[in-house]
Amino acid sequence: MEIQVAGAGAGKTTTMAQKVIELREQCDESKIIFCITFTNNAVECINKKLLEHYKTIPQNIVISTIHSFLYNELIKPYYFLLYKKHYKKISVIDLPNDVTAKKYKLSKLENADQLHQTSIPERAKWVIYKKSNDTANIKRNRTIINNTLKEYIGAICIDEAQDVDKDMKVIIEAFDSLDIPLYLMGDPKQDLRGYGCFREIVNNNNESTHYSNNCYRCPQKHLILSNQLISKSEQQISQKSIGELLVCYESETNCKDLINMYNYDLVYISKKQGAFETHNSTSNVQINESVADEIIVAMKHNHPKTSDILIQKASYYYAQILLEKYQECNDKKRAMRDTFKLENLGSNYYASIISSIPDKIERKNDCILLNSIESIKGEEGHNCLFILTSDLASYLFGKKTEENKTKNKLYVALTRSLENLTIFITSDVENKYGKEKIISFFKMFTLINRTTCTKIDYDF
Repeated sequence: MEIQVAGAGAGKTTTMAQKVIELREQCDESKIIFCITFTNNAVECINKKLLEHYKTIPQNIVISTIHSFLYNELIKPYYFLLYKKHYKKISVIDLPNDVTAKKYKLSKLENADQLHQTSIPERAKWVIYKKSNDTANIKRNRTIINNTLKEYIGAICIDEAQDVDKDMKVIIEAFDSLDIPLYLMGDPKQDLRGYGCFREIVNNNNESTHYSNNCYRCPQKHLILSNQLISKSEQQISQKSIGELLVCYESETNCKDLINMYNYDLVYISKKQGAFETHNSTSNVQINESVADEIIVAMKHNHPKTSDILIQKASYYYAQILLEKYQECNDKKRAMRDTFKLENLGSNYYASIISSIPDKIERKNDCILLNSIESIKGEEGHNCLFILTSDLASYLFGKKTEENKTKNKLYVALTRSLENLTIFITSDVENKYGKEKIISFFKMFTLINRTTCTKIDYDF
């Protein structure tokens, strides 16, 4: 197993593509190189890089999401052989937060021969590793399955490995025990789900772990802030001297005016607070399953060769965007038009989808709608606005130091900008820490007061 720990802006996509090319050249042409990641966007980025080299992706290179890989290579061909269960459909519906309600919903799906996407890693783990009550016959069949996997898998490259959960960690270890070459690329500092599994893998494989410390995205003055959050081995350096770190205060500046005044590429916050709302919490209305079901029919018609799991994921994504846009504009036709710019919907499909939209969606007229930090991970912009709330301020100012998903959120927030990063200090943070102490913390930087747009050099 080879592991590459690379921070924000380290050129991970390019490095991953180069590794795939290298592994293909080294292994037998009859074997397949799998490159798997956690999002469709990452799949597209890696695919684009490989196309720059190959022009046409070779047949023995497969790029897919983690869930697609686990389903197509482990569950679909082998789960019935082991457990006599065949799944007719992959479900991507939102699950309840309540544990009991969630178990009931998963059980209901299971009885209907539907596998929820969140259960895919666990089922795949049962195929390649074990289930607690496995019989001797199941164990014998698993040995045959694993020998088959060894025959055709040349290597597995895993991108964004910080998102590996406990089940995927076991699967990785199982592949490693089969002597299938593994290459993991990720950044524990960007583990926003708090799994901690990639960190465990790194700690258990120190000799095969390499660190990439260059940052090609952020100016060095931004990294001075983000580096204080992380261990010395993972601290980054940048050759970029352009750009500014900017600080302003809610007590002096209206956030709406600030957003309207400056052309920010990204505006984001840790969580909803006061007048600040995030896109995924603009109302209490969850993604409406009936809307997604209508979209699925249209998407299957438009993309007949696309797999069911991708159709479902895209449809639920469209449903969420559609409801959010309708919430913002209160106009169904406009929301439909803005959501389906890239889809040519027939009149029947259009009518079915628009009629499934709820007539009323609760909305706060005075809220400031922002992106969550989770939603902008992997993105970058020349001019970014980061709303600093109390949960992240305690880590920025060193009051808390333990490694967890909250601290990782702060690291991600500080490493999005290619040039200018504005940190907006909320009133809660200013009241808790005091403006003078906040200024003292930033004394190593030349600040720009966004209220007056004039440089201020603080002398301490």
